Amino acid sequence: MYIKKQNNKFMQYIVLILLALFFMFPLIWMIVSSFKNDPQILSDISSFKAFILPAFSDNYFHNYSDCLKQLPILKAMINSFFYIGVIIFFSLIVNSLAGYGFARLDFPGKNIIFTILLSLMIIPAQTVMLPLFSIVYKLGWVNSYLGLIIPAIANPFYIFLFRQTFLGLPKEIEEAAKLDGANQYIIFVKLIMPLAKPIYATVAIMIFVATWNDFVWPVMIMSDPSKQTIQMALSSLFSIQPINYGRVMAGLTFVTIPVLIIFLKMQKYYVQGIVGSGSKN
Repeated sequence: MYIKKQNNKFMQYIVLILLALFFMFPLIWMIVSSFKNDPQILSDISSFKAFILPAFSDNYFHNYSDCLKQLPILKAMINSFFYIGVIIFFSLIVNSLAGYGFARLDFPGKNIIFTILLSLMIIPAQTVMLPLFSIVYKLGWVNSYLGLIIPAIANPFYIFLFRQTFLGLPKEIEEAAKLDGANQYIIFVKLIMPLAKPIYATVAIMIFVATWNDFVWPVMIMSDPSKQTIQMALSSLFSIQPINYGRVMAGLTFVTIPVLIIFLKMQKYYVQGIVGSGSKN
């Protein structure tokens, strides 16, 4: 029986490793291709050589150096980190307070408002871009960070995740705190937020990935080259003719590295947050 269990576990690990490698193939190919020139990429693409690094040479990192010379990659990354950091900070505050209100507070029409909020999740973002742009334009936020930050703060899905997590927290700790004289603000900041760290980390990762990869909205809002985001800078690689695919792969690697680092560092909280928010009514 013991040997059979060990064999089953071994087979499970083998299947999981193969699945992981399957989903990592595009990432591995992108990184390997970033060290090759275009003839090597095109000649190797139909064989297993596409996943093998070329022999080391003096110009091994020429795609990366050319990418940094031709595009303001570092400046665009700093711009993106700045406005994404602001979005994450205010989004966590606004969405968690809204989620706490729906989970713990009683007010007229709460269920109706929450139902309407959930219904907004099924509306594609593309359908509201033009009306949203019209509002941003009339407010004078075009070509400014306000146009990128303010519309991205509140999100029905993040509110839903926070609500589900807060519903799973025991009410007894809040009642005990009230008996000790704590007000609603103290309860939320001192008790609720520390207990809900996983969902805060989960939402922060989701916001970072979604905003870091966003291209359409920044292009609509931003025209100042000094304020362009990383995706806008990266798109310039396709406007330089002829297109150098090795350089494109180097740029894509630049863009992917921050996402991988943040996810690997916070994956434990990400899993805990998803599990903790998925089983409450």
